[in-house]
Amino acid sequence: MLRRSIIALSLVGLVAGAGVALADDGQRAGRHAHGTERLQHYLGLTDEQATAIKAVFEKHREEQKQTGQALEAARNEVRQLALNNADTAAKMGEVQRLLGQTETARVKLLQEIGSLLTPEQRAKFAQVDSHRGMRHHRKPPPAQS
Repeated sequence: MLRRSIIALSLVGLVAGAGVALADDGQRAGRHAHGTERLQHYLGLTDEQATAIKAVFEKHREEQKQTGQALEAARNEVRQLALNNADTAAKMGEVQRLLGQTETARVKLLQEIGSLLTPEQRAKFAQVDSHRGMRHHRKPPPAQS
């Protein structure tokens, strides 16, 4: 009886976990599509341009995800080393390498997107990207006098 209960609870947990993972993937896809739709509207992209840009984002998604996860892990390790007064130099080197890799991937992504845009769209996209995307709806910082 106890064994059946443990197995049943394990299965419920497994199914619930899988459902949460699937729902999260669906939400991420929805957020990404929504962002592309906003970009399409803001830049006046044709349907062909929007489809091509979605493909560029998709092409780079896994690499960005892996690099981001590695960067997060390295930063967490630096934090732990620092809190324990241990040497952080080697791990900080890894963080710097991953930051460089992230920026290189970002530039490559922007170059691919830029090749799909008209000069006017590129100029407008540069303004959006300089404010770290449209998703935050931030105003540019005030001009300093």
